[in-house]
Amino acid sequence: MKIPVQPWKYRYHHLRPILAQPLFWLLFILGPLLGVFRVDMMAQHMVFAGKTYPFEFQYLVWLPIVFYAGVILIGVVSVLWGRLFCGWSCPHNTMTEWTRPFRAAIGRDQNPVSVARFFRKFPPLRIVFNFFSLPIAILVTFAIACLLSFYIVPPEWVVAQYASWKPHIALVFGHFLFTLIGLFLLYAGHDFCRTCCPYGMGQSLSAYQEGKWRPMEIRYSGSLSDDCKTCQACQVVCPVNIDPRDEDALNVGQFKGCFNCGECIDACKTVQTYQSRDGLLSFELPWERKVREHAAAKTPDRTEQEIRPAV
Repeated sequence: MKIPVQPWKYRYHHLRPILAQPLFWLLFILGPLLGVFRVDMMAQHMVFAGKTYPFEFQYLVWLPIVFYAGVILIGVVSVLWGRLFCGWSCPHNTMTEWTRPFRAAIGRDQNPVSVARFFRKFPPLRIVFNFFSLPIAILVTFAIACLLSFYIVPPEWVVAQYASWKPHIALVFGHFLFTLIGLFLLYAGHDFCRTCCPYGMGQSLSAYQEGKWRPMEIRYSGSLSDDCKTCQACQVVCPVNIDPRDEDALNVGQFKGCFNCGECIDACKTVQTYQSRDGLLSFELPWERKVREHAAAKTPDRTEQEIRPAV
């Protein structure tokens, strides 16, 4: 008999791919077009919430204030909840997750497995796709470069420049540069997040020092041999291709990094539900970890299963 999954037992992370990430990109695309926010360098004014503000000190001073307030907010989120920004709002990570089938088709990613199976079944189609993959990637990254330029110059001016077939050299150079950067990020995928991302490296220095405060992490409360056996559902769904049961792999650092997206928690709960058991993976906040470690220190004879927090 099939046991239904109970989504109300899950945390809010199941809203990440269906609400948070699409909403961010919707705002990114429609922001300059609807006048939510943009800086018009040609007309020397800013547009915010449909209203125009001239380039004067009383208005310009808010730009650095808002910027540093955002940096501080991300820092607070990092200290408490780890790389939550990466999994929920980072534009590069969102695009990387959405384009995983593209990289899997050209051999740059292991998942989704269905893509590899499809091309093994139809080998000639892989050759065709590899031939057209670069033009497709250029079109996608060029479109994103154009969207970025809408934040500093009027969208209608950009369209008129290309429609005239004699675009301004600065516009062409800017789009060419950002298209190259976009191609690098598209093909690099999460390799960039693991090795080059300044945000990830900064967090590894501030939040993961030995013996100091550690942010929210995913905790595994099971046995690979007894509970998991050959199951790798959590590792298969992980966007960054790490095994969340390996505590060392969860730490933020070079060639590492868990985004706290919760996909592995959902996958584990789904598998364990069919066996009428709770999931073996759960989020553990810093203060919850302190309570568990304190309880373990006071009662060393208790088993791990007895002291682990309820999922």
